[in-house]
Amino acid sequence: MVSSDGPEGTPRPGLTPTERAAIIEAESARLGAVVADLDPATPVPTCPDWTVRDLLHHVVQVHDFWAAVIGRRLDDAGVERYQEERAALPQDVPALLDARERATADLLTALAGRAPDEPAWSWFPADQSVGFTWRMQTHEVTLHRVDAELAAGLAPSSGPGLAPEAAADGVDHVAEVMWAWAPPEVERRVTGRVDLVATDTGRRWRLETLRWSGEAWGQTFTEHPAARLAVDGASARPADVTLLGPAAALDLHVWTRDSGEAGALVSEGAAHVLAEFRAVLADGIA
Repeated sequence: MVSSDGPEGTPRPGLTPTERAAIIEAESARLGAVVADLDPATPVPTCPDWTVRDLLHHVVQVHDFWAAVIGRRLDDAGVERYQEERAALPQDVPALLDARERATADLLTALAGRAPDEPAWSWFPADQSVGFTWRMQTHEVTLHRVDAELAAGLAPSSGPGLAPEAAADGVDHVAEVMWAWAPPEVERRVTGRVDLVATDTGRRWRLETLRWSGEAWGQTFTEHPAARLAVDGASARPADVTLLGPAAALDLHVWTRDSGEAGALVSEGAAHVLAEFRAVLADGIA
């Protein structure tokens, strides 16, 4: 894991597999408990066009999929076969809740059986390791637990996935992975510098907001919003905007799940650069 503020550029240690397993297990169970009490047709405000049933279905699919990828050591061809051959999931919520328990247990068993630095397929070319799945699933299930709570009309609970160090790890993942997708061949225009500052952990992330244009994936993009961790040396320049708040509030904000938490953040700096950063968030997680 590369962090923007490790001493002399060295990586900060991430969460351990034991810590990640505890988060995945607890956050999955919390999600199940919340949706069990909801009408399955309830809309999920942070996942447009999804109902609670869709959310639960997705979590089961995700845990089943990554259990297969890691446990069966699937390669590209194996992933394709899995997608073609996987069995349909039930639609009734009680059966889906049972399937969620089994899928989560299978995922954790598969991950525990391999070392984080072992090679493993992932959709992110820069990290083809078991550790990628550990980190992605830590944060994906945490944010989907928040989705379930928001669908229930609840403010996001603290939960182990939003504890300060885990939340900071979630910001790392957004900055290093979820925003790291603009194709290398396109033209990029830097529009500003944004610092995220976690007031409880002391962590700081320097980001650059971008607009990029060019051909990608068979489409033409013009002035598309993006962000990235700043290049080496950029931290010596002052930020145009600083967002300050607890790590959990920053984590929810960059994952666009900050309903009930946005008031915990304080912004300082240029309004037009803050608007650029909001445009990145509005574009969603790629």
